[in-house]
Amino acid sequence: MVFLSFNSAITAPDDVAELHGEDQDDGGMPDGLALRFTWVVWQQRAASKTVPYEQATKQLATMASVEDFWQTWEVLPQPSELLTRRMASKTSDAEAETPLVDALMIFRQGVLPQWEDAANSGGGHFQFHFKTSMGGAQIDEYWNNVVLGTLGNTLEPADMITGLRLVDKVTGLKAGVPSTIRIEVWFGSAQDQQAVAALQRNVECCLATRTLEGRLGNVPKAELKVHKLTRHQREKRPCQSSTQSRLMRTK
Repeated sequence: MVFLSFNSAITAPDDVAELHGEDQDDGGMPDGLALRFTWVVWQQRAASKTVPYEQATKQLATMASVEDFWQTWEVLPQPSELLTRRMASKTSDAEAETPLVDALMIFRQGVLPQWEDAANSGGGHFQFHFKTSMGGAQIDEYWNNVVLGTLGNTLEPADMITGLRLVDKVTGLKAGVPSTIRIEVWFGSAQDQQAVAALQRNVECCLATRTLEGRLGNVPKAELKVHKLTRHQREKRPCQSSTQSRLMRTK
């Protein structure tokens, strides 16, 4: 089975070359093909008691075209690479330590990767927890599928999606702590429940698409987190029911 991974240790580059035009002739993809939205890649440094979340996030790149995307994507780590090493932030030589990175994030230009941003505060996100025992190849495919579907504007309703997060929850041999990779798809409004349900179905099917084989694989089930409800419960309702507590913000 061939997985859609851009980690050459898992999938040979020749197997995925057609996806970004390496083997196309001059009549293929035009130069400078614009994406519908401009997207910004962010990193989130590992949690620290002394550094607020806002200061722990940093922009890495901006992608306005298909060419921008592939140039950026080729230098970013795949989830499979996180199973053996942590992401690290590029820093100056003057820093004593290399900060570790908890998450890679891709958000529309002008939208901060924060729940409190106006574009996110009334919405929520779908999240998927994938155990590392599943194998890096399958997790790579899930991540690449949802990124390509989002930036390629084929995930409907496309206007709802504000961003994506790849969260490193690999714990190594830490006892009692599950080791997972988390994928999140953020959307801007939770008011239209039918639209939210449609987006969830489409996101789940997008992840499950066997891109290189042209069929649908096992469909992972998303967990829904509603941002406004969660924040309200944290601030106003210190005693939640078990159902309410599942909506609480987790990092």
